[in-house]
Amino acid sequence: MVRASDKLIEKLKGEIFCGLLKPGDQLEEAELAARFAVSRTPIREAIRSMVDSGLLETRPRKGAIVRILTTKELSDLFEVAAELEGMACRLASELLTQADKNAIEAGLELCRAAAEIGDIPAYAQANLTFHGHIHRASGNDWLVDQLEKIQARINVYRLMPYEVVGRLKKSVAEHQEISDAIVGKNSQLANELMRDHIMLQGLRLPNLLKSFS
Repeated sequence: MVRASDKLIEKLKGEIFCGLLKPGDQLEEAELAARFAVSRTPIREAIRSMVDSGLLETRPRKGAIVRILTTKELSDLFEVAAELEGMACRLASELLTQADKNAIEAGLELCRAAAEIGDIPAYAQANLTFHGHIHRASGNDWLVDQLEKIQARINVYRLMPYEVVGRLKKSVAEHQEISDAIVGKNSQLANELMRDHIMLQGLRLPNLLKSFS
């Protein structure tokens, strides 16, 4: 049986990943208990677990907030993410099955649909789907696990550049190039395109992060 705290963790993760909860936002136990119709006990358990995993942090007189990463932490995480995402693309290109191809292309279409209407939360979810299909197509469970852990830390920050006018359409164009390289079995190009795609996001973040200081 799934514990109430585990359900809460998944719901709160979803709100962070789609941008409903942003870095620095405070999580108040009373508000969460009322919103999710649960007692404060599972709320506290969920918050404690998310603090341990690095998604939340606690501050004096503020309680739990969505963790604000330093510029150095973000730079390090995006550098590692770029390398691992590139590796996933290379492996996916080499091992691609028809089912993988269909899944990646379906994820791309979700991104395109969300970008066309400028729906940032929907695009954020579609982006996770697209990247997730590539991760799984790599056939490397250890790599998938490591990418999931890194994404749990950086996904909320990946939303920030989407606010820039034209960025969603540019992101879709980059996804299309990546997809084409994977499907075309050009593993080296797929690797390079994905690395550039992730690093570009990371390079834009320091200035955006200042607004949370």
